[in-house]
Amino acid sequence: MGCKKGWDVNMRIRKIIVLLISVMFISAITPLALAATSDKITVTFDPQGAIDLDVWPETANFSTVTFSSSANWPTEGATDTTYTLYNNGTIDADVYIFSNTTTDSGEMTLENTGNPGQDEYCLNVTGSNAQQITNSNTSWINSLTGGGGTVTFGINLELGGGSTDFGWQTTRINITGAIA
Repeated sequence: MGCKKGWDVNMRIRKIIVLLISVMFISAITPLALAATSDKITVTFDPQGAIDLDVWPETANFSTVTFSSSANWPTEGATDTTYTLYNNGTIDADVYIFSNTTTDSGEMTLENTGNPGQDEYCLNVTGSNAQQITNSNTSWINSLTGGGGTVTFGINLELGGGSTDFGWQTTRINITGAIA
């Protein structure tokens, strides 16, 4: 009997050793997560129609402008056809034009009614769809067909009275399109 009991103890020790070696082997080959990670899904799609508006030229430099003057034309051209707007997209678009509320410096304000006062200015679209450029997306220029529809127009500046010489002023005219 004494021999069998020793045999059982040795067998148990061997089983424990085999179990520990197995656990160590499995732990060595199993990757461990030491920190949380994240990932992403990139979603890509191709819509069936697109509006792609381009305008040329892309600047309107009025150079030096006298206070309380109007109908100043940019150096790019003093005509109603100086600027050409293209719809290179695949669907028809209604095109709108608007400008920032103030110049980049904040010293002058866009006046929306066509009668600029002290430290104010107006921008106007000239040509077949002449109108005031406002600071909201409501000034309609034209409808352009997709795939190459174009419209030409001019831009002029009206300047109200000034309280001081502000130096160079810059603002941006935005052109957007909506499905016609």
